[in-house]
Amino acid sequence: MRRLLLILAIVLPASLKGQTITQDLPFIDYLIGNNLTRDATAWLDGSNYAPSDTLDFMKGLTLYTANKLDLATENFAKVPAGSPYYQKSLMFGAVSHAYLGNYEDGLKLIKSSDESELKQYELAAFYLLLNDKAGYEQAAQNFTYQDYSLADGEKMFGKIYESRFLEKQKSPALAGLMSAVIPGAGKWYAGRKDEAIASFVTVGIFAGLTAECWVKKGPKDWLTIVFGTLGSLFYIGNIYGSYVSVGIYNDNLRDAQNNTVVFNLHVPIRNL
Repeated sequence: MRRLLLILAIVLPASLKGQTITQDLPFIDYLIGNNLTRDATAWLDGSNYAPSDTLDFMKGLTLYTANKLDLATENFAKVPAGSPYYQKSLMFGAVSHAYLGNYEDGLKLIKSSDESELKQYELAAFYLLLNDKAGYEQAAQNFTYQDYSLADGEKMFGKIYESRFLEKQKSPALAGLMSAVIPGAGKWYAGRKDEAIASFVTVGIFAGLTAECWVKKGPKDWLTIVFGTLGSLFYIGNIYGSYVSVGIYNDNLRDAQNNTVVFNLHVPIRNL
């Protein structure tokens, strides 16, 4: 089947020169709908269709489906205002920018779209990605939780909002302080229980060896100095490691939340 499609993409374009893409939309939709993006791209690039907003949109949609998002945004941006594909191009272009990490660019596109609950849904998503509490709150006021294609995402955005802005975040400084008092406690706080136990045991062993040598051989003995130095290094490392562990925890949590936001941002747009 794929070989036949590629042959058609090579042989037929010569007969299509100057024709509009409209008559072939069902065929192109079939290719995209069946994830035959390579064939769809070959067809669109090989066919000499007359330039049109429909052609730009379909090229963008094909590239979007093929995960070639940089190129997709370029084609969506060519669709002019007034085109029946303009609103869809804004939405797909915005999601493409979200996946690329260009949150500001995506937000600008959504702001240009027509007023609807979908627009507020997308705005809320981008405000979360940009860590804009006030912007999210303003957009979320328009959530109705009635549209089945948006309701799950709206609830998920609400949970992420609460976690990010309302619940108390883990503190790297507190983790460091906890490990200064009890070695490993800060890593336990960060959720790294195995590392916490290892830190507690390691620092405890060196503390015990240092104390034993101090009592038996005195503070100036080389073993006391070696064990004391190593113990101090592990102790300081345990404090710093706890501080860093909570920072990594917070970063990983934010990345996971952002990935969830982008995925839920994409779902209703894909249904278009």
